[in-house]
Amino acid sequence: MNQADPAKPAESIVLRGARFNVHAMSIVGSDGKTYVREVVRHPGAVVILPLLDDDTLVMIENNRPTVGETLLELPAGTREPGEPAEQTAFRELIEETGYQAKSVSLVHEFYSAPGISDELMLLYAARDLTRGEHAREATEQIQNRIATREEVRSWIAEGRIRDAKTLVGLYAFLAGAF
Repeated sequence: MNQADPAKPAESIVLRGARFNVHAMSIVGSDGKTYVREVVRHPGAVVILPLLDDDTLVMIENNRPTVGETLLELPAGTREPGEPAEQTAFRELIEETGYQAKSVSLVHEFYSAPGISDELMLLYAARDLTRGEHAREATEQIQNRIATREEVRSWIAEGRIRDAKTLVGLYAFLAGAF
């Protein structure tokens, strides 16, 4: 247990990364034994629904070497230290798509993988878009893909959307949650 807060499990850093850290967390089980779990401590991220109009949005085809696939996704990105999430949404939209939004509004917050990480993702709707130049990182292999509401429904039904944050965002889009 953590001496400062007995209810909080003790943790130690196992890996210090450039964007996140991995901690070993000691948890007391219902049997009274102590178990160690690795957890990713993450600064948080945003995912963006870039709306061209009420029925059309900008998606990306994003090459993901980690899974060996190019995935249909919504633009997203990790927050920089001290960066407000809204600012991250504006920045990532330009970086990944080249579109600039006049406004973004928070739609939902959700944990990406609460069994292994504390990454909190904030879903923003971006409106009043203007097309410009992207500012992709050298390691990003991304192409824009304009999608209609009907295409989104079809892609979900066909199993073509395999990225969890994108599914959350697209279901919010289809439900008219904003």
